[in-house]
Amino acid sequence: MESQYPIVQSLVGGELKNFPIILNNYNDRSNGFVTPFNFRSEIELPPIKGKSLNPQTGDWLTNVGPHELVHALQFSNLGEYNVPRFVSLFSPDLARMFHGAIPMGMHEGIAVYHETEQVTAHGGRGQYPFFTNQFEATFNSDQRWSMGQLMQTTSYTRPFGRHYIGGYKFTDWLHSKYGDDITRQALDFYLDFPFLGYGVALRHATGLWPGQLYNDFESYHEDRLNTKQPTSRFLELDVPYEGPEIRRPKWLSDSRLIFYGSFYNARPGFYTYDLTTRKMQCLITTNSVRDFQYDLSADRSQMIFSYYETHPIYDHTAKTELVQYDFKTHQEKQLTKSGRLYAPVFHGDELLALKTHPARSKLFSLNTYNYSEEKEIFSAPNQEIKTVSIHPEHGQLAIVSNKNGQQALWITGRDDITEQLQKEPDIAFKKGSVFDPDWHPTDNKLLFSADFSGTMQLYEYDLSRQQIRQITESKFNAFEGSYSPDGNRVAFVRQEDNKRLPAVLERTAFLNNTVKRTLWEKRLSPEPVSFTDIITDSVAQASSDWKTSPYSSGLDWLKPRTVLPFADEVSNNNNYQAGISLHSVNTLSTQSYSADLSYFKERGWYDITYQNKTFWPGFKLRAFNEPSYRSASGLGILGRQERSLAFSVPLKIDLNQNVYSTSLFVAPEIRQSQIRFYDAGFNDTISDFANITAGNIYSQLNFRLQQNIRDVQPNTGIILFSEVEHYLSGDDLTIGSPNNEVTFSSPNTTALRGGLYGFIAPFKRWNQSLRIGVRGLTQSGLLFDNQSIVSDAFGRRVFGSAHNLLSVNTRYTIPLFYVDDGGLLLPLYLSNIYLVGFTDTVFNPNLNNWQDRGATVFGLGIRTRFRISNLSFDIGVGIGFETQGKTQFFIGDF
Repeated sequence: MESQYPIVQSLVGGELKNFPIILNNYNDRSNGFVTPFNFRSEIELPPIKGKSLNPQTGDWLTNVGPHELVHALQFSNLGEYNVPRFVSLFSPDLARMFHGAIPMGMHEGIAVYHETEQVTAHGGRGQYPFFTNQFEATFNSDQRWSMGQLMQTTSYTRPFGRHYIGGYKFTDWLHSKYGDDITRQALDFYLDFPFLGYGVALRHATGLWPGQLYNDFESYHEDRLNTKQPTSRFLELDVPYEGPEIRRPKWLSDSRLIFYGSFYNARPGFYTYDLTTRKMQCLITTNSVRDFQYDLSADRSQMIFSYYETHPIYDHTAKTELVQYDFKTHQEKQLTKSGRLYAPVFHGDELLALKTHPARSKLFSLNTYNYSEEKEIFSAPNQEIKTVSIHPEHGQLAIVSNKNGQQALWITGRDDITEQLQKEPDIAFKKGSVFDPDWHPTDNKLLFSADFSGTMQLYEYDLSRQQIRQITESKFNAFEGSYSPDGNRVAFVRQEDNKRLPAVLERTAFLNNTVKRTLWEKRLSPEPVSFTDIITDSVAQASSDWKTSPYSSGLDWLKPRTVLPFADEVSNNNNYQAGISLHSVNTLSTQSYSADLSYFKERGWYDITYQNKTFWPGFKLRAFNEPSYRSASGLGILGRQERSLAFSVPLKIDLNQNVYSTSLFVAPEIRQSQIRFYDAGFNDTISDFANITAGNIYSQLNFRLQQNIRDVQPNTGIILFSEVEHYLSGDDLTIGSPNNEVTFSSPNTTALRGGLYGFIAPFKRWNQSLRIGVRGLTQSGLLFDNQSIVSDAFGRRVFGSAHNLLSVNTRYTIPLFYVDDGGLLLPLYLSNIYLVGFTDTVFNPNLNNWQDRGATVFGLGIRTRFRISNLSFDIGVGIGFETQGKTQFFIGDF
């Protein structure tokens, strides 16, 4: 990192001093990130699973460290005499957020460009076919990405890392055409004139507008189109769902496959595919560790896979656990708890699996009798085992391991693993990596995939002849192959535009091109190739003198990190309060505060919150002085002032986060308040302050909520919520007006509001969903605003003075278009457009006249989710039809 610093600085500018880098070993869903708010970098030490990173870059830290350094230095670059530098005097975090308005594709493209050009000779995702061929496959299709799609994140269209791929391709082209200082030129101009946008900055640096640049970029890649047609004659398998990503097909029998699948309009999990009937069926709904590795028992009666189990009380903490599935009983059983095991494979009476270790993995064995008695088999500081395959007859192991940034394959016996992995591998490529070994069911042959040719292809290694033959000629990638029970067919995954689809290849259709021995008999370098430019001798020497000390947040974090303006509507009454909001948080995010200071009706108001998470469950302190409106019988609409000091203990427990989400949130609070009332204009007080001690508890249970990728609301599950408040003690409150006077006895005041939402999907295949809800409120005083359960579609206060209200409502969502496109010069990105039909019937059970007890609105609206730069919005326009004949056009929630 220290040696990479000047290289990255020349690319994006910036300067780092006392910059926090947090390393944690808590989360097996490995990630690294830099956040401009609470400016720091955090890296989760467990190695990332799967194929997302180029193995030739090196280990996990060598991949992620330089990449995140690019983000950190870029965010620190505020220019000289300009708006961001001026803003930094008041809010350094807000000043860094000017970089947040640059499209994410440019951020990630620059970082991937650096990891490709400056870390290792053949490393970086820009030299990794699994990554780059996703661009090539889409560019060669009728779904070619626009300029906006290259640069913007997507939640509805694969690949979801599109902005990494498109951003890199565009950045690489920019540097090759305009020189290595082009990024720095564009950033410098953007920081001087941030409100012109990054598209104008590119215009300044290149002389061309973004549309013209895209035309040149498109022409460049059209000249390099892969026009060669694949010669492999494989059987395409029909997938009945949209947006398929199929992983690791295996054979349950000669006519039946199993694989992991994820889709736009169906739940993720393991599916079976009948080759005779061409029918596909969901077997298990589950998430999977991102390497998607699982194994079948020899008699195909059991399967063991690994998934991420979310920690019940700590956020962003998941562990990899093993699960057994019985094909006869259709029962699942979790085998481990906090085991951190993945990539399981049967080996006689034992199970082999990888175990998470900081920055690498260890190979362990477990007894299959009760899956306990873990025993470490292999671990080395310069190696990370990726996968193990075991021959079904003689038990030989094929091990793919990344050794010093070179991912190769070793053949070994069970008891010789440590000795063999220190020797030269059986298969290694100079400019490529080995993946996905799978033994032939009877012969001494091994199937694997490799990317040394620039495209991932399947190969067969004949150990008896010491010969490797290429068996597929996929245009854009073929990988994760497996033999059929008779060895005469291979099931595999192929890349087609933005999809990954299953296919079957007959042995008679194998390409059978012999691979020269000189290509795969490569000797590995004894030194870590990735560290040549990462750690120099001088840095290594200096590090020996670094001093360590326990972490302490100190008091520096109390200085506001962000100062933002805000405006909020008060009690749905077409009156707004405006002000500034201050925020800060310490480095580990264990202590934080916010302070909203506002002005409303010629008075100052405040809301200050402090939260402490240094222990579980933590606590929250809140001091506030807030305006609101209430309606009282005989008095009409009143202004209400509450100034309070509150202590609460928010408590969230995740009971299940495996596709279906079940969680419980409870927040008990004790509050000391002073309350008084004004006239509706907040001009004159109509009561004295009443001192009140109140208890409040809010709770919400989310039960088995599930939402597919292109759903706009959950398609199944229940939300149950309630809030109760009781005045434990306090003064009587007398509200007087020229015509009336009302006294409320505070000690007897209680309020309860709550409700139930249920979700069903009669047309789940089209991502449609129906929400049915019931909400209610009852109170003996003016505690809650009863309009909180009334739809905005009414456009008026409904039974505003009622102490008891009941609302029955529905909401039906119909996605219309997934536009998923936008621009760069005008940074507007439209994600989707959907139709919403809704109803809300509000009852006042206290009215004697039945006809007057209810008010109903029917409505229809169009909503859209879009982004301006990287700010997300969900806005709709609707029309509400009341049964009394009133029609209301409105913008709001519905």
